[in-house]
Amino acid sequence: MKRFAAVLLCFVAFLCSYSQKVQTIVPKQAIVGNAFQIQYIISDPSTFEGISPPIFDNLELISGPNYYKGNSLVGGKTQAIENITYTVVPLKAGTIKINPVIARFKNSEETKSDEVTVIVLPQPRASFNALSTYTDINLYAPSSKTDLDKLIEANLFIKTEVDKRICFLGQAITATFKLYSRLQSTSEVINAPSLYGFSVMDVLNINEAHQAVETIDGKVFNTSVLRKLQLYPAQTGKLTIDEMQLQNSIEFSDSSTGKKIKVEKLLASNPVDIMVKPLPSKQPADYTGAVGRFTISANMQATKINANAQGKLIIIINGRGNFIQFGSPAINWPKEFDVFDPLVSDELNKNVIPTEGTRKYIFSFTTDRRGSYIIPPVSFSFFDPSSEKYEKVQTDSVRFEIIPVTENQNKLNKRNEVESKSRFLIYFFGGVLLLMIAFVLFRIRKKQSNGQTISITKPDYFQKLNEMACQQLNAKQFCSEIHKLLSEVKKEYNLSIEQDQELQAIRNDCQLLIYSDVDSDGKREELQKRTETFIKLLSSDHSAYL
Repeated sequence: MKRFAAVLLCFVAFLCSYSQKVQTIVPKQAIVGNAFQIQYIISDPSTFEGISPPIFDNLELISGPNYYKGNSLVGGKTQAIENITYTVVPLKAGTIKINPVIARFKNSEETKSDEVTVIVLPQPRASFNALSTYTDINLYAPSSKTDLDKLIEANLFIKTEVDKRICFLGQAITATFKLYSRLQSTSEVINAPSLYGFSVMDVLNINEAHQAVETIDGKVFNTSVLRKLQLYPAQTGKLTIDEMQLQNSIEFSDSSTGKKIKVEKLLASNPVDIMVKPLPSKQPADYTGAVGRFTISANMQATKINANAQGKLIIIINGRGNFIQFGSPAINWPKEFDVFDPLVSDELNKNVIPTEGTRKYIFSFTTDRRGSYIIPPVSFSFFDPSSEKYEKVQTDSVRFEIIPVTENQNKLNKRNEVESKSRFLIYFFGGVLLLMIAFVLFRIRKKQSNGQTISITKPDYFQKLNEMACQQLNAKQFCSEIHKLLSEVKKEYNLSIEQDQELQAIRNDCQLLIYSDVDSDGKREELQKRTETFIKLLSSDHSAYL
């Protein structure tokens, strides 16, 4: 029954995604003051006429609308799309709603996009001591108090260093914010720079001051790297890396009395302009925005696949470049196949600039047509800034075979089908019984006209989890029971945003293990511990109600 339900859900999701003509794509999280893109994907561009201007709440529009065409996997099939993007900057922290837009199509009713939300985090803050071992006694204990401002200006300042000021769209830029000091000071970042028009990736932890020593004009300075970023321009023209502001408390000693003197000083780096050049106009048809150098490979998880069983095609892209800005490669699937949207995973080294690593796409598919098949070479195009040319790489052809189901497998399928029908009847009548019980309870409560209430306590989900752990369940069955248990928890409790995200993450991991072919024994204990921890914290937060 579980497998039947999963197939049914996938089928419903497929129909929904296929019929939806306008989709909204946004990141899950953003940072106050840092730009991000809102992308509307039009899946029927041949009949598309226009889109209503979006209304942004608590967002500042920086650029848009920008239009570009491409191809994408929509409902398991490769088809032409049109992308409409807006670059915006969140003005405050919290959950921000992206209002729906209305798209107009020829000979069709207007289509409304979904309402989506983005969690906006406050700007990161960092504080640390910059205690110099090179401070000259004349700096620590100056003879005159009137020159303190000039002394601070010459011996404490911030610089923004970039590795390039002219680049191509999507090409990596390194930006380093560095504090230079010859004084005894305590510093705190109070305003992180706004990075309009860039996709941002932190290279160093902002909560650590990465310190070193540099000599400028014969003077030794302690340096602290406040923040180091990889920036990937998302639009052309002049972009500005705004200032970083630092609140400093500088300590001096009065040369006559020996008493400590503290001076508060606000420092700011200078803004830096970056000129972003557009990419050459003649882009390859399969180009999805990759900039850097990449390779691509493809292989089938199994070369012999039973009819109606799930096969997996694995596409791997290796290289260095803007992994956060390009789309998935297009695949020429046999028309007899039903293909699901890919699972995407990244293994990236953010300390290498541009980012170096691997992106893996796992495409699942099914078919009932037996025979030998070939997936033609899958191509991937990218722009190489070093040669200033578009390059194309491709995989080898992938050969595999769909084989008939064996007699034993047929018997097993029939037995599973009978079991599924039996379980369905049990669940159906069980559901009817629950509805009847709920109705009776409702009637009883309604009759409590004297103000008395029925005391209903929340179930002991921790006890339920322990009972599940003691049962003779394999890893997949156990994950399925955890998934159902967390569904009950979600209905019972009014969860915060963070609690709901953690619950959904555990459920997603359970579902991945239930319907995948990976070895799940090692994951069972991890998921059990995560669920135990989640329920304990939840019970603690809601102790007033238990």
